Amino acid sequence: MASRCRLCTSNDRDALILSMAQDLWASVAPHEPMTMTWDKADYWRPIYLSLATRAVESLEREHQVALLHERAA
Repeated sequence: MASRCRLCTSNDRDALILSMAQDLWASVAPHEPMTMTWDKADYWRPIYLSLATRAVESLEREHQVALLHERAA
């Protein structure tokens, strides 16, 4: 059986978005001169949550299209 992605297996969309935002933050933070923790990133947190929300929405749309093509085959 093929493994399923986080998008498919997540039953808590808000937690998925939060996790993705934190992952995005962690991927950028080491490259920033003034690195701060996620908990202290008051200005940036809503921005990263918005980016993660848009990413999840994009993945959901792509996933739906892939499922439609798979069912049509």
